[in-house]
Amino acid sequence: MKAKNTLIILLIGVAGLQACQNGDRNNRDTAATIPSDSTSDTTSRAQAYTADVDLKGDEKSFIINAATGGMMEVEAAKIAIQKSSNAAVKNFASLMVKDHTKANTDLGKIAKSKGLALPASLPEDQMEHLSKMKALTGRPFDTHYIQMMLTDHAKTEALFGEAAKFSNADLKNFALNTLPIIQTHHKKAIEIGTSLNITNANNGDDNSNISPDASSQKH
Repeated sequence: MKAKNTLIILLIGVAGLQACQNGDRNNRDTAATIPSDSTSDTTSRAQAYTADVDLKGDEKSFIINAATGGMMEVEAAKIAIQKSSNAAVKNFASLMVKDHTKANTDLGKIAKSKGLALPASLPEDQMEHLSKMKALTGRPFDTHYIQMMLTDHAKTEALFGEAAKFSNADLKNFALNTLPIIQTHHKKAIEIGTSLNITNANNGDDNSNISPDASSQKH
């Protein structure tokens, strides 16, 4: 009888320990409120919430979304360097590769220090978007790429603006240091868009209808 009572006490103790651990993890994984690209939102949040690291939900979601967005900027820019014949567009794309590669590297170091694994590849819808971009040439390509940059950098400004308020010092400093660069990119994209006479009433409407957002609206 004494042995049975001891076993019951041990089982209650184990259950209590698990409940405390789950409660602690739930507190860290508070629902994220940072703006993010809706096409990759589900995947991003799933990855963020399953990482057992000492970061809040918003902070983990920011890392995943910023890493994915930065990867997309670099890959799209590489295509623009190859496809565009417009000097301003090509120069802008080269700047995107340089600045976002550095930002991605810096963010990767922070993520690694927190024990958070970054996505190794882009989501399927973004890969499809890049594939369709490669089919465009001339002015249609230039206007689509710059419209994409206008939309993306507006979203990224909001993303990093919220991250600049984080309590985590590493992420806060990264956001504060990177935000001015993103704002400069946005201004340059606006200048190029004006020179190309792009109608941008809705902050980067996709006239080519090939962006992930545009394709999702078709369904």
